[in-house]
Formats: sequence, structure tokens, C-alpha cells
Amino acid sequence: MSVLPATSTRTVADLLPYITDALQGRTDISTIYARYVKRAVQEICESNDFEELKVTGPTVPLIVQQSAYPVTYFMLDAGDDYVQIPSFCIYVNYPTNSVVSTIQYKTPAAIDPMTTTATQGLPSRWSRYGANILLGPTPNITYSVFMRYQRRHNFPLDDAGLPGTYLFIPPEWEQIVVYAAAEYIAITKRWNDQATFLHDKLFGDPEFQLSEGKRGRPGLIAARTLQIERDQRHSSRQLMVTVSRYNPR
Repeated sequence: MSVLPATSTRTVADLLPYITDALQGRTDISTIYARYVKRAVQEICESNDFEELKVTGPTVPLIVQQSAYPVTYFMLDAGDDYVQIPSFCIYVNYPTNSVVSTIQYKTPAAIDPMTTTATQGLPSRWSRYGANILLGPTPNITYSVFMRYQRRHNFPLDDAGLPGTYLFIPPEWEQIVVYAAAEYIAITKRWNDQATFLHDKLFGDPEFQLSEGKRGRPGLIAARTLQIERDQRHSSRQLMVTVSRYNPR
């Protein structure tokens, strides 16, 4: 069966046999493994670019003289949140909406002076504070915006629904999730030597983990590449030529 790009047919339950193997055949994990798969996936997806979780939010209008908006206003689905925003776009030629520019991130402290009605104009900066997105300058007309974001991996709140949950991660990262979940279980079961072994498989031997020069054997995570890295590997790069100021002697 073919799988569409950036989609998934694998569930949490599909990983149980591999987690059992990673824990040397222990069969007393069937009631707890799913919650640790959830924990492992949440941590891995927080700091890695996964195409399976990237979506484009709806095009929504801004409100004149309003600088703060709920994060959910820019999300595609109810209950969405993001872990990163590769691009936050605004149509600059209202109302035709045919020319797009990007809104750049700034800290809340940098945005605050731009969020008053005295600083109205085309929003060019954004920040997040709690459950709100802040924009500055404050919109002077109803510009339209949309957000490209990597959503936070969604799981049901109750453990009973976890086994059937689809995993939106690349297939080559499944083994990393397996070992990470198995490490959590080994720690819970106080199987310290197995937990240490699995940790080293993920992050490399202790020499690699502790050295700034990354000497020693890398782990699975350091050795794995992401789709965005593979795409960039074959792209052309522009060289910027710099000319130093003439300094006569």
C-alpha cells in the first residue's frame, strides 16, 4: 500500500512489538507503553522539523486597532497549537490581496511600544505572550494574514484512546520513538542498566554526549537527517561578494 507524502498510517499500537523487543521481550508493558510513546513523540516533535505536522492556517482578516489575537485565530483546526512558525504572512495590498510579505518575530518587550492606537500601520512584527499573538504596528485597515506552522502533535487526553492514535512522524524516526519510550519504561521499572543502554543508543556514547567536539560514537538522533535538511542539501546557494574599503598607503 502506498502512503501519500507527509502522511501516516502507523499508530501507537504498531510500535508495541518493537518496544517489547527493545526491552528484551518483557510482556508486562502492554498496559503502560502507550503513555510513554506519547511522551517520547511530544518531546521529539518539539525540536525537530516534521513535514507530517506542517500545515497552513486559514487566511483571516485583522481587526483595525487590535494588536492582540488568540493563537487559535490563526490555527487550521480547533485545538491546534504550534511548536514553530516557519512563515507568518500578510497581504500588503488590501483589498486586492495579491502581494505577500512576511511578519518577523520580535520579543514581547520589542512589540509592546508598537501595540498602541498611536502606532497604527502595516503589521510587520509579531510575538507571543501566553495564549495570544501580538502584532505591531497595530493594524490600520483589515489586512489579511495566514500562518504556516508545525502543529503540536495531538493525542487524546485519556490513555484508553492512545493505542489507536496515528503517529505523524517520518518512518525513519519510529526507531527513535521506540527506544525513547523503552527508556522511559526501563526507568519506571528501575531497570537501570537497560535504561542506560537505550539512552546511549539514542544520544551516543558518553564521550560523544559530553565532548564539545563530538568525539566518539553519535547516537541515532544525531545521525538522523530531516526532510528539510535533505532538501537544502541539493539547493543552489548564493555567494555574497564583499569588497573591503580601499585603504591607500
